[in-house]
Amino acid sequence: MASSCLFYLAVEGVLLPRSAASSEPSTDTYQFRDRPHATQLMDLLREQEHVRVVVNSVWVASFGFRYVLDLLPYSLRHRVIGATVPGNRMLCRRRHIEPNGRCTCLAADVQRRDPAVLTVLDSDALYVPVPLRDDTVIVPRGLWAAQLDDWSRLRDKLARKA
Repeated sequence: MASSCLFYLAVEGVLLPRSAASSEPSTDTYQFRDRPHATQLMDLLREQEHVRVVVNSVWVASFGFRYVLDLLPYSLRHRVIGATVPGNRMLCRRRHIEPNGRCTCLAADVQRRDPAVLTVLDSDALYVPVPLRDDTVIVPRGLWAAQLDDWSRLRDKLARKA
């Protein structure tokens, strides 16, 4: 069954620096909850109640879905319906997913969920399959450095309905 409107949100490179993906999130990581870019994203999503969030992060395979979910502010966390990368079932093996594996996981998840409308937010087009790039907003320096036109594009994409 198709989900209507999905927002695929990358964590590393978008909410947190890419370098953060190579180490376990620490208590310093939680500080992004109060930063302006996180607040702005939550405000934007608040306007779009029809949108559900899917986390696209290699941290899910390394630390578990619930761990990554707990890093997110509550107002964002309650909109998350899953992740593109297998998580808690994989913890017994501590499988490492290469960053470019996010692209493969994203493609498989979109095919499995079959959303009517989707929006992808990532830091690099290399992590997004070519057929999904028209539905993607790329913030190469992270959401904290996003320009006004990036926010406008994201708002327009999230406002689309099935």
